[in-house]
Amino acid sequence: MPSNNSKYTQEIREQIARYILENGKPATSVAEEVGIDTNTVCRWVRDYRRSHNMPSYAEEKGITKRAPQTEGELMYRIKELERQLREGLLFSVPSKAEC
Repeated sequence: MPSNNSKYTQEIREQIARYILENGKPATSVAEEVGIDTNTVCRWVRDYRRSHNMPSYAEEKGITKRAPQTEGELMYRIKELERQLREGLLFSVPSKAEC
């Protein structure tokens, strides 16, 4: 939400965000064209997406964060790595003669 002393009206913010989303232009390019800080324009686009229940850029592009692992999955991974260490599958430790 813009403050009372902001340079740009809510209407301008939404017009620029809508233009970027409808035309598929990079926010950085549009920001340079209109002479507004890139981070500001990117924030406007993000806010516009949120206020209109649109997917985020990452969701739209299929970029997702890895889901957090459960404690059981982490314990299984630890046990598996310990086994691989014991069997020398991860790396070999040089003997004193090799050093």
